[in-house]
Amino acid sequence: MSDESEITDDEKPKRRGFIDSYQASVLTDRYLETVLADWKNTGLLLLQAPALALMAVMVWQNVDRASPSLYFVMVLSIFWIGCMNACREIVKERALFLRERMFNLDVGAYLYSKVRVLALVGTVQVGIYGVIVLKGIDVRVPMGWLFIGLFFTMLCGTCLGLLISSVVRRSDYAVGLVPLVIIPQIIFSEFTISADQFRGLSEVLFTAMPSRWAYESLLEFSQTAPDQIRAAGHLLPMIGYCVLFLAIAYPLLRMQKY
Repeated sequence: MSDESEITDDEKPKRRGFIDSYQASVLTDRYLETVLADWKNTGLLLLQAPALALMAVMVWQNVDRASPSLYFVMVLSIFWIGCMNACREIVKERALFLRERMFNLDVGAYLYSKVRVLALVGTVQVGIYGVIVLKGIDVRVPMGWLFIGLFFTMLCGTCLGLLISSVVRRSDYAVGLVPLVIIPQIIFSEFTISADQFRGLSEVLFTAMPSRWAYESLLEFSQTAPDQIRAAGHLLPMIGYCVLFLAIAYPLLRMQKY
């Protein structure tokens, strides 16, 4: 944040809400430059999308029509991608973050910069994944809605990854936690038992799984006469989860000291 010291207080944009707009701009530019400079790691991240998409095409290309299992696999794959993109992005620069906190680094601006750049990377991944799947499989979901649904799935996974990165103290711990948040998405789903067989706590967890809502949205739009309002409504919990994950990460980062 040394660039900030070269700007007078009168020249800096005023803080709005939880985010210092000047710091947000500087941090976003710096983080984007870091991501682009680390082209090997960024390239590996981008390769996740075509690799997972091609696997899906290999399995479903000879099926007459898309099945609910395809929608679930698509949602889970994109959720995984978003979470993996973000799970190390705070913890790997923890020492730098803590030093800059001593010089009035704004946590809201810091999180905003991470979300903004990772959402850009994730959008590219969603685009690659969606194009490959649409070319190889009769998905039966309108292209625009497929990209919207997968985008919010990616964003939710990204925000969860940032929360994980805010909690742990080592990058390998962050990577190790990702399967622990992905596997419950499978266990508490309709692919283990039917929805009406969940009872008590398992029913609560089934309802609370973020991937469930994106899956329900794609499933609704695959119908012959989809209820578009209902399909769009299924994405609202995904947005809520994004806000919730960042709202938890924010105070956790504010409490950290060098």
